[in-house]
Parts: sequence; structure tokens; C-alpha cells
Amino acid sequence: MNVLEMLKQIPAPILILIVLTVVLMILIVVIGYRYAKAKGLEGIRKQVYQLILKAEHMYKTSGTGKQKMKWVVSEARKLLPTWLQYIFTEELLEIIIEEWFEGIKDLLDDGKVNQSQRE
Repeated sequence: MNVLEMLKQIPAPILILIVLTVVLMILIVVIGYRYAKAKGLEGIRKQVYQLILKAEHMYKTSGTGKQKMKWVVSEARKLLPTWLQYIFTEELLEIIIEEWFEGIKDLLDDGKVNQSQRE
């Protein structure tokens, strides 16, 4: 059975829904890429680093790491356009920011990004 015969067996509304979903996903990826390129990944990262520093000054007591991260993620998400906030959930943004934060700690321990802080 070839592909054309298989497509004929799928009802038209379902096929249209599948095509629209794929087109929408491609559109979201392209627009997200253009946003990141226009803003610059380094520019976005720089804003997040500033939020991390601000959180460090706002929450001076020990043991507030989770509270700091929650605040940084919340504020970083506000920097995104509204439509992009639907794609980047707080959980996903926290994973990205946590990775960047690990990079900062790694750089600060010996001046190199070499994952030495994890040892």
C-alpha cells in the first residue's frame, strides 16, 4: 500500500486537523527562533542573570534558594511576549534557567566553564 492510498483512508476533517497542527507547530518554532535571534540569546541570558542578582539581593536569608528561583522564573517569563508564555511554561523555563545558573557557578569556581563545580 502506498502513501496516497493510506491518505485516502483517513477522513478529510482529521487530515485537515493534522495538517493544520503541523503547520501551526512549524510556525511557532519559526517565530520563536526569530524572536530569540532578534533579541539575541545572550541578551535574554543577560536579563536572566540580572534577575538572579536582583533575587540574591532581595532574599538575603539562608535557605531561600527555591523562593529565589521561583521569583526569577516568574519575572523572566514576564519578559517573554504573551504568545510565547503559553509555550514556555514555568517548569520549562526553570529547567533552562537552572542550566544557565549552573554555568554561572561553574565559571565562578575556577574561572572556566568545565563542570568542575559538580565534582
